[in-house]
Amino acid sequence: MKGLTWRQLYCYTVFLTIFTGVAGQEIKLEIQPNEKVITKEVGRALPLTCRPVVPDPTLVTQLEWRDKFDRKIDSFNRASPIYVLNSPGEQGAVLIFSSLTSNQAGRYSCHAFYANTEPLTASVEIRTYEDIKFVDAPENQYPVVGRDFKVKCKVKGNPTPTIDWNRNDQAITTNDKYVVDTDELLIKNVTEADDGAYKCNAIEISTGQFKTRNINIEVQVPPKIKPMDPITIVEGETASAKCVATGKPPPTYQWIKLKNREDLSVVDRFEVKKNTGELIMNRVEYESDDGLYTCIAENTVDRVETTVRINVLVKPKIIELLNITAPIKTRTEIICKAYGRPPPKVTFRKLSRKDPFKVGKQLDDDRISLEQQSISDRGESFGTLIISNLSRPDDGLYECIADNTAGTAYKNGHITVEFPPSFERTKNLPPVWIWDNKPGNLTCLPEAIPNATIIWKYGDIEIQDNNNFQKIGNGPASYLIVKPYNDKRFFTEYKCVATNKLGQATNKIYLKQGFVPGPVSQVKTEFITATSIRWSIIPANHFDGLPLRSYTVRYKPERELSWDFARNHTWSFGAPYILEGLIPEETYHFQFAARNDVGMGAFQNAQSVTMPRRSVPSEPKILTETNKIRDENSSNREEMLAMSPYADHYELRWSVPNDNGDPIMNYFIRYCVTEKINGEWRDRDCTEQIERSIQYTSFELDKLLPDTIYKIEVRAHNSIGDSSPAQVKVKTARGIDPIVPVRSAAMSSATIVGIVIAAIILVLIILDLTCFFINRLGIIALCCSRSKHTDEEDPKLGSLYSWRFPLPYCSYKAAPAHPSSLNLPQPIKLVPSPMDEREPLHEEKQMSVEFDGKFVHSKSGEIIGKHSAV
Repeated sequence: MKGLTWRQLYCYTVFLTIFTGVAGQEIKLEIQPNEKVITKEVGRALPLTCRPVVPDPTLVTQLEWRDKFDRKIDSFNRASPIYVLNSPGEQGAVLIFSSLTSNQAGRYSCHAFYANTEPLTASVEIRTYEDIKFVDAPENQYPVVGRDFKVKCKVKGNPTPTIDWNRNDQAITTNDKYVVDTDELLIKNVTEADDGAYKCNAIEISTGQFKTRNINIEVQVPPKIKPMDPITIVEGETASAKCVATGKPPPTYQWIKLKNREDLSVVDRFEVKKNTGELIMNRVEYESDDGLYTCIAENTVDRVETTVRINVLVKPKIIELLNITAPIKTRTEIICKAYGRPPPKVTFRKLSRKDPFKVGKQLDDDRISLEQQSISDRGESFGTLIISNLSRPDDGLYECIADNTAGTAYKNGHITVEFPPSFERTKNLPPVWIWDNKPGNLTCLPEAIPNATIIWKYGDIEIQDNNNFQKIGNGPASYLIVKPYNDKRFFTEYKCVATNKLGQATNKIYLKQGFVPGPVSQVKTEFITATSIRWSIIPANHFDGLPLRSYTVRYKPERELSWDFARNHTWSFGAPYILEGLIPEETYHFQFAARNDVGMGAFQNAQSVTMPRRSVPSEPKILTETNKIRDENSSNREEMLAMSPYADHYELRWSVPNDNGDPIMNYFIRYCVTEKINGEWRDRDCTEQIERSIQYTSFELDKLLPDTIYKIEVRAHNSIGDSSPAQVKVKTARGIDPIVPVRSAAMSSATIVGIVIAAIILVLIILDLTCFFINRLGIIALCCSRSKHTDEEDPKLGSLYSWRFPLPYCSYKAAPAHPSSLNLPQPIKLVPSPMDEREPLHEEKQMSVEFDGKFVHSKSGEIIGKHSAV
């Protein structure tokens, strides 16, 4: 060591130190993370730290990172994808990948020198991979039925993943239906059954990645439109047309008018419902809306269309109907012109007839024929009613009827038949009567079209106005006022002469002088009682005068000598001439006179009548129904049979008879069963005599036998005695036939049903008894429990409610069980119920109970029981 300089000595010392340290510790570079190969996902950040592992870090120089091409990485720009930073806190360098890419994969190394002499190096392999990504795998895909379809599932990844498919947890493999390819699944000849959820699975074995994409396959069906029949609508109304198409997804609709290729969804008066295919047309017009229309149905698959004819109908309108005037016995026509689409059929109906005229000649009148004509392109129709030989009955209103499929129109026209004057309706009028110098009014009313001109004639001389005559009107009506002034010459025949352009007619009218009636010719007594007389009056013979209006009788008792205080009675002409209120056993004198519009005639004496003495009443008149049956073997009134509409009762009615001077007190009714034996009627089962008050004139016989004949008698009774009996035979209705049992070895269905019902009721009673004794449940338990609350009232109602609990165990109460005995199956002990301690029934007879439909009330009004049925 002698002769070394201090520099040499220092270097030697350092070398020795290093050598000594190296001998004791490995000198190297270490890369963190400490892995030979680092695998990272593309896009992630990756820091790599290189640190020297040396005894003295300060001796480390030229520390640097090199890329996979052994180029030094010296960028310190953080914006660069790869840069190097000094390791914070200690010596080292950090290589940072801000975002890994697949191009950056490779081997990276770290280099340095230790003590300027010892080279150090370390390296790491960086590998990248890409995560699985579905780059073209829509979650909803839409194949079309009947076509092949590729279900897309394109996956990106590094390493490249493998793909498999499944549906409904079943793996899909290539077969006749499917073809599995790298990034798609081919479905051959798609049907609607291929709808559903599919799974596309992506797997990368080396990285352990697994991802699934659910793909919903919705098979689409092209629209198919249903052909449409022609549509008929009516002008002026609101109408609709419906277009129907199928498809998936459901198609939307569009309507086009072919005439001008117009989209109706934007046109006024039209409304198109795009989702339902309905076309609504408001205020339909024939000119613009009649024609061809196209319905278009469209979905995501296809577009189809159909054409439909819309026929717009126009309701008939009668545009011309002229009234006709024509002379009698001529040929005339009444024409009706109408418009409509389609052209309407035009016919006529006379308003006095029920049915319209038929086309052609009429079967009931060949004078009348109907012709029809139409012009289709103009929508016009004509109807012509032709009458070849016009007569007066043809005059009147005629209804024109225009009819097509859209509706019916009506309009009335008139045919006026001109005819010469006629007095058919007035030629047999009665004469005009006048008296007391009153003027006479003669009326002339001829029938004529056109109206007639009227003149009056006296003899053959035309009458002019003067002191004796006054004319009022010359047509169509005329009146002649005649003032005779007691001159008999004017009571004669007058002529009314009516004239028009078609002819002339004459009517004769008589003016006569009126007088009071002559004396009554004859008066006969028809019927007499103790207090009344019915007369038959015959007027004067050969009386030519005014009609009689009434008869008057004047009468007085024989003991009165003067007629000054005689009593009068007047009957209308033709009424029953009955005089009442006379005194029995009294003799009366009578005088009769007739009256007309002029006045009363002279009284004529009639025979005197001595009234009979008081007697029993007249026989009542039985009022029977009109449906009587006369016995074949007799014409006697007793053989008349009145049919009763009822099988068990009959209402007898009668009229009040004459009392014959003594007031009727009551009626007696009696009836028997009667039957004909050997041609003779024989009575049996007769009732006692039934009394009926005078205020009644009817009586209802009840409890009669059906299909039986009864003889009924009614007598009127006064203080003198009974009238002769009024009799009638009444036959009751047949009624319901009794059911005759059929003897048979087998039971009838009704017997079987009754046995079944009885068995069911018996089973229910047994079940209820079981529930009562075991668990205190059921209807019997409910009844007995209610009896606890009514113990205080039971003595009061013993006679009423003893029937409500016919079973013996309801008369007892169950004794409460001791707690110690609850677990033992001991029998239930019964103790007497207070209901058994009621007072005897005979002491309750004075108790009265009423039931108002909801409550039972005692006589005092106290509520006894609710919802009880007594």
